[in-house]
Parts: sequence; structure tokens; C-alpha cells
Amino acid sequence: MLYIDGSYGEGGGQILRSSLTLSLITGKSFEIRNIRVRRPKPGLRPQHLTCVQAAQKISKAQVEGDQIGSLYLRFSPGKVAPGRYRFKVGTAGATSLVFQTIALPLAHAGGAKVWLEGGTHVPYAPCYHYLALVYAPILKALGYPFHLELIRYGFYPRGAGEIKANILPYEACPETLVLKGPFVPQRVAVFSIVSSGLARHILDRQARKAVEVLEAVGLRPEVYGQRPKSPSPGTVVFVYAEDGPKRAGFFSLGRKGKPAERVGLEAAQALVSFMETKAAVDPFLTDQLLLPAAVRACTAYWESACLTRHFFTNLWVIKHFLPGVSIEVEGQEGGQGTVKIKGQGLDKRPTI
Repeated sequence: MLYIDGSYGEGGGQILRSSLTLSLITGKSFEIRNIRVRRPKPGLRPQHLTCVQAAQKISKAQVEGDQIGSLYLRFSPGKVAPGRYRFKVGTAGATSLVFQTIALPLAHAGGAKVWLEGGTHVPYAPCYHYLALVYAPILKALGYPFHLELIRYGFYPRGAGEIKANILPYEACPETLVLKGPFVPQRVAVFSIVSSGLARHILDRQARKAVEVLEAVGLRPEVYGQRPKSPSPGTVVFVYAEDGPKRAGFFSLGRKGKPAERVGLEAAQALVSFMETKAAVDPFLTDQLLLPAAVRACTAYWESACLTRHFFTNLWVIKHFLPGVSIEVEGQEGGQGTVKIKGQGLDKRPTI
């Protein structure tokens, strides 16, 4: 039994989600206390509880403390089973975070088809476009193939969107994965999305501002506009870029009282700022690459635009479950850095 302090470092829900993922992969049981204890609404919220329930369902785990507001959870996994699963996150809880909790364990188990209902474009979580266009290609390079389909948009606060994920069995990964900067986009795209119940001019204004910012630094983006139906009205601009095997993506959400131009500006400026770092991997992907790279039988190296507290907290959790993994980090919290991981090997279960 591993004991995890949920208040460590960043102290958020990622400690729980990474613990669940690694528990399912390694077969190790864990107990976590002080879950999100410093948050305005501490303990398990609906989104976190859905992650626990999803992990429990795919492995028939024994669980204690799985209720809203709980600061404590005890999780003992069984064998992860492939199959077809549907999970409802509720309100605008992020479908992406539930997906990332169970995707790798299901890939190890032989694959699955998963439907997730909830938020697809919400604050403080990867949006659907980031999962599909940035996260998926990089994970494919590590031997984790999956295909994502957006069935219905779900904006904050109501959510009620839906994504479908076809998670395939893991494949052999390369001996090395190297992502070095600078990031020089060979392709850039702007996705301006406004739900059908809102005015068309919002879509155009968002897109024009994003294009203006990108063209000012010599980029020539493709522009895609969409006006989908959604149970919850909302807008988003997603700016996507690729440079060989490297991917980057940044998004900004609209809200009442926020000018459309600001939505486009925020997303486009985020890409420009990232390019100015001369790094290869954005701060969000740096964190999300850590766990899959740690369990693969390969060496991964990348140059990060920023090593966040979130990153170092995730690193701390991983070392509890994978004590044999070699992770070398150069750089300090809040600054640029490099990460080199010699993975422990997904075919080898760590000694318990």
C-alpha cells in the first residue's frame, strides 16, 4: 500500500488522477489523504469522483472514500478489462481529464471504446481540440494510438457535451523520442468556434484578431470556423501549430462581457509567446508527457518552455509508483528546462 499526501506541492486533482492511472498500470494499491485540502471547495468534486468511478469500473477495484467532499480515498485495483464504457462527468466537468486518467491503462489492457459526457471546452483543463491535435499525435509517437471524435460541444457552465474515444492496444515505441527547440511552425491553424445560438459576427471577430496577431510575426494561418449546436452557449478560439513531430496548441474561451477580439488575441498571443521561448514543448504538454514517458521502455528527452509546480508535483507522484524510473530534470520551477526520462518499461511490473 502506497501512502500519498494530497496536499503536496500544487495540491490539486492531478495527484489523484496520476495516482489512479499508475495504480491501474502497476497494480499497486494506494491511500491518499488531504485531497485538494487547500482548495476553496476541498475534497472530491464531481469531476474527480467520476475519475475514481471510471477507474473503479474498468478494473473492478475496491474503493473507500468515494463520495463528494471526501478528503480521503483508498483504492485497490483489480485487472483492467477492455470493453465499451460510458461515463457522465456531470455539469461542465472536463471529459479530457477523465479520458487521460483511464486511457493508458486501457491501452495496456488491450484497448476500449469510451464515451464521455460533460465539458469539452472548459477552463483549467485541456480542451477537445488539444487532446485530438496535440496530445494524441505525441502519445502516438510513444506507442499509444487512439482516435477521438467530438460528438457534441459542451461549454462551461452547463457542459453536456460528448466525446468518443477509440483506445487501441499499445504498440512498440521508439528507442528514443527527442523534441528539441526552437519550435518553428510549418503549419498553423485557427479554429474559431461559436455555438449556433450566438451571433455569427463573434466568430468572424475572434478569427480576425487571431490572424492579425499571427500574421504580425510572419505566420500564415489556415482558418476554420464552426457554429455547432450546443446545450450550453459558448465560444472558443484554438490556435494549433505543428513543426515536424512537434505539436503545440493554445485556446481561449469566451464569456459574457469578454470581447470577441480578446478571445482571439489570447489564443494567438499564447502561441507567439511560446515560440519566443525557443523551446520545443509547451508547459501543459510537458506535464502531460511525464507519466506516459515514464512507463514506456524508451528514452524521452524534451526542452520545455516552463517547468511548473504542477509538473514537479506530478513527478513526485510518479516516483512513488515507479521507483526505478530515471528522470533527470534541469531547470527550476517557473523557468525553462529540459527533461530526460528513461522509462521503466510498460511490460515490466515494478516490484511491489
